[in-house]
Amino acid sequence: MDAEWLMVKTILIVDHESNLTSALGFLLEQSGFRVVLASTCAQAEAAMNEACPDMAMVNTTLPDRSGYDLCQRLLAVAGAAGLPILMLTSHSLQVEREKAFSMGATDFIVKPFDPATILGRVRALASGAA
Repeated sequence: MDAEWLMVKTILIVDHESNLTSALGFLLEQSGFRVVLASTCAQAEAAMNEACPDMAMVNTTLPDRSGYDLCQRLLAVAGAAGLPILMLTSHSLQVEREKAFSMGATDFIVKPFDPATILGRVRALASGAA
């Protein structure tokens, strides 16, 4: 086993849909990740400073600001320029995907998604393989 996987990776999940964050949090914790949850941009920015996550999962639609705006703000935090960010959205339009990547997102996934797909994407991003 690679020594990198022996270190617990911290994942910041930013989504206002509590059912989704609970399910994702459970799935990721069962897979060996440490999970930090936030439902607003303000909570996410505070968690970014406190938890120093290894990657973030951000919904494009949040109650206090755009998830795209949050993506840029997270990447602007000192030392976070290379933070992998997986954008979560209900919109499958190509323009949404392009906007996410132009804001600095590393990956993009449309809801609903199956657990195996999301876990594979998270593992790849958290290990730096994406």
